[in-house]
Amino acid sequence: MAMIGLVLAVAGTAAMNGGDVAAKSRKARATATPFTVWVQTMDSCKQALPGGSVTLTGAGLVRTAQAAAGRKKSVVPTASCPLTRGNCRSVAVGCVSFTSLPAGTYRLVTAKTPPADRSDPEGFAPCQGGSACRSETAGVTVSATGAVQAQVVDVYPDGASETFPSATTSFAGTPTDPVVLHDFGMAPPGFAPQCDGDSDADDHLTGNMRGHCGYPEADEASACQPYPWSCATPTVATGAKP
Repeated sequence: MAMIGLVLAVAGTAAMNGGDVAAKSRKARATATPFTVWVQTMDSCKQALPGGSVTLTGAGLVRTAQAAAGRKKSVVPTASCPLTRGNCRSVAVGCVSFTSLPAGTYRLVTAKTPPADRSDPEGFAPCQGGSACRSETAGVTVSATGAVQAQVVDVYPDGASETFPSATTSFAGTPTDPVVLHDFGMAPPGFAPQCDGDSDADDHLTGNMRGHCGYPEADEASACQPYPWSCATPTVATGAKP
C-alpha cells in the first residue's frame, strides 16, 4: 500500500509539473515582446525626408506606414554622404515602424515618395542613382528571437546595383539603426546639371550626379512612364499611375 501511494504521488507530481510547464509556455507566448522594424527615408545625401510612406509585405502581411508630414527636412549628423546609417531616436523625421511582426522574411518598398519642396521641385525618385532609377527594395529577416537583419538594394538607371549599408553588413531595424531608404531629388532639366543632356527621364536631377545615372537610350521607349520605377511604386511623386 505504501508503494502504491508513492507511485500515485510521483504520478501526480509529474502531471502537475507538466501542467506548470504548459502554463508557463502559454504565458511566455502571451507576454512575448512583439518584433518591430524601424525604417527611415533619407535624401541622396544625409537629410531625413518627411511625408513619404513605406509598404511591408511578407509572412502573410501587407502593411503601409506613412511618415509624419508637415515637418522640415532634417540632417542626421554623420560625416558620410550618402548617409549609410539613420537614427530615428535622434531625428524622428522620415521614420515609420512596423510592429507585432512574426518571425519571417519581408520586403520593404516606397509606397509614396516624399512631397516636392523648393530644392526638389519634382519630388523624389526611390534610390540613389538618379531620376531614372529602376528600383529600390529592402529585404528584411526577423528571427525567432526578434533579431532583425536588413539590406537595401538600389538598381541604378544603367542596371548597376548597390547594397546598403554594404554588401557584408546589415541594418538592425532598431530606432538607432533603422532600415534606410534613399530618395534622389528631382528637378526639371536645366534646373541643375543633366545626366546625358537630352532632357529626358534621366536628366531630372538635383545636386551632384551619380556615375550610373544614364538610362540606356534604346530602352527608353519601353520603360514605364514617366520614370522606370513607376511600375514598382504604387504612387509616384508626379502623381502618375504605373
